[in-house]
Parts: sequence; C-alpha cells; structure tokens
Amino acid sequence: MPASPAPSPAKTLPLTACGFSHSGRQREHNEDAFGSFVDARLFIVADGMGGHNSGEVASVMAIDALETFFRSYHADPRQPWPHAVDPELSLGANLLRVGIKVANDRIRAAAKQDRAKSRMGTTIVAVAVGDAQLTIAHAGDSRAYRLRGDEITRLTRDHSIIEEMIAARPEMTDSEIAAFAHRNVVTRSLGSKGDLEPTMLVEPLETGDMYLVCSDGLWGSVPDGEMKRIVRSTADIEAACQLLIDAANEAGGPDNITAVLVKVG
Repeated sequence: MPASPAPSPAKTLPLTACGFSHSGRQREHNEDAFGSFVDARLFIVADGMGGHNSGEVASVMAIDALETFFRSYHADPRQPWPHAVDPELSLGANLLRVGIKVANDRIRAAAKQDRAKSRMGTTIVAVAVGDAQLTIAHAGDSRAYRLRGDEITRLTRDHSIIEEMIAARPEMTDSEIAAFAHRNVVTRSLGSKGDLEPTMLVEPLETGDMYLVCSDGLWGSVPDGEMKRIVRSTADIEAACQLLIDAANEAGGPDNITAVLVKVG
C-alpha cells in the first residue's frame, strides 16, 4: 500500500471563478471541457482529441475522473492510493498528479472497450488553490497563466513538437513558427500512453492574483498581451471571461475555445 501524504493546513483565501466554453466558428462540435469547482478549490480545462467525437468523451471523462478522485482523497487521504504518491510533494500536488493518472487509466480502459474510441485522448491542465500556494499539473498544450499587477506570466510549458523546436532553436522567427507543419501536435496527453507523468508546478499565492486556465483555442488566437488587456478591462470576472471567448471568435475562432478565470482574495 503506497504511503499517504499528510493533509495540508486549512485553506482560507476566498476565491471567485468563472468559466466559459465555445465551439468556435469553424468546428461543429466542442471537444473541450472544463470544471470550475470553487468549493473544492479545483479548476480544470481539458481539450479532447480523436475521431467520431470521441475527444468530447475523453475530455469530459478526464474532468469527471479527476474531480471525483480529488474530492475523495482530499477528504480521506489515508485510504489506499491507486498509484504511488510522491513523498516530496504536498497533498494537493499528489491529488492532481495521481488524479490525472487515474483519469488516464479510465480513458485508456474505455478506448480499449470501444474500437470507435480507440484513438481518443485529451490534454489537461488542472489548478488546485491552497492557502498559501497554488499547484498546477498539466499534460499537453492547454495552459495556465498568472496575472499579477500589470504582468501576465505563462506558468506552463506546452508538451508539443513546436515547443521542443523552439527550445532547440530559440532563434526561430514568428514566421518560421507559423509555417511549421506540426506546430499543433502534442507530445503528451491522457489516453496516449499507459504511464503518464504530468508536469507539476507549485508557486506562492498573493492576494489579488488572477489565474487563467485555457485551451489552445484561446491562446492560439489571442496574444498574451491582449488577454491581459481584456481581463484588466473590467472588474467583472464573468464579463472578462466572456470577452476572452469573444476575442478568440473575432480572430476567426478556428478551434474550440475554453477559458476559466480564478481570482484569489
């Protein structure tokens, strides 16, 4: 039986959140999914992939599996864990890490049972907000950003071929990046491999921070600076979230668009 991480201190910082998703202007179906669970202080975006609308199945399954696991093991972390915990990580980090592994297991099992869904998968980015720190786990190219003061900072590094190319060739120009044929191919996702390891990040919170969790339908159409301008243009978090969706559609809406905004304090 894997060891269980110790529970974290009680969480006290209040949160406000809002999420919207849209199919975009060029897709018939929306294969994105999101979960905004303020009571659990958990926020998730998943961008599904696969034929016969199975991407929609995978993304919804990932949200449901992670939320269910997170709530169950947060309430009782001393029960047996389905995957080994990392003793160097906090409870919140282990909840996200193992929860994503559980979601991956369920997607792969469902795909094995139905040949029509054999290629289904999904990216995922999940944020758990504690009392003094925030934990992010992700696989694929769905992103998390922090807005603090007048700065917007991307907190996740895409698991994608183009991101690997940019790391290897930082001198690549914007035109070279735009012309790269495989720029939308992800290198890590739920459903693709049996042993999935999400990338983890923990960072301190400050009162007034805002976090944006989104699919590539948003960040691929709206530059980071414009996303910051939109969010800062209104004190209404719901209006800001809708404006982000609108901006992606005004830019052509080539993909499904999902945005979740979370305000701390």
